[in-house]
Amino acid sequence: MKLKKIVPYSIKRVIPMLGLAGASMFIGGCEKNEEIVPTRDVEITFTSAHGEDLFYDENGVRYPSKKAQEYIKDPTIRTIYIVPKETWCNMFADDITAIRKVTLEKMLNYSPKFRGKGDFDFAVGEASKVPADSLWYVQNGWTINKRFTEQQKQH
Repeated sequence: MKLKKIVPYSIKRVIPMLGLAGASMFIGGCEKNEEIVPTRDVEITFTSAHGEDLFYDENGVRYPSKKAQEYIKDPTIRTIYIVPKETWCNMFADDITAIRKVTLEKMLNYSPKFRGKGDFDFAVGEASKVPADSLWYVQNGWTINKRFTEQQKQH
């Protein structure tokens, strides 16, 4: 009993504590030989008239372009942004749905590296005729008719 008063720790606790202290000395000694590979983001642009940098058609099936497939395979590329360029004001409600289903949705489903970026300037009022499609565009990173939103904020 006198020993218990002199040593405030019981043997049951001291042995595991010493084991943990000894093990912690060796934990920092492990090294990983993995190299950290820097990643980058790239953009593939397309227009309402030209999409060959983004896709090609073969036997009625749409595939990512050779350039896009190279980007997908490249481990240094983190994200491939699909960016619309030039004007899209000649696109109406049916066209907005078709672009989504025939091209953009297929690209996004092909690889998780694909993301949307940029603005589609569709014909005025046409995007509101297909709200589910408009919402899909926005959820996947694009904006729709951003110039009109900015003009309304200025007034």
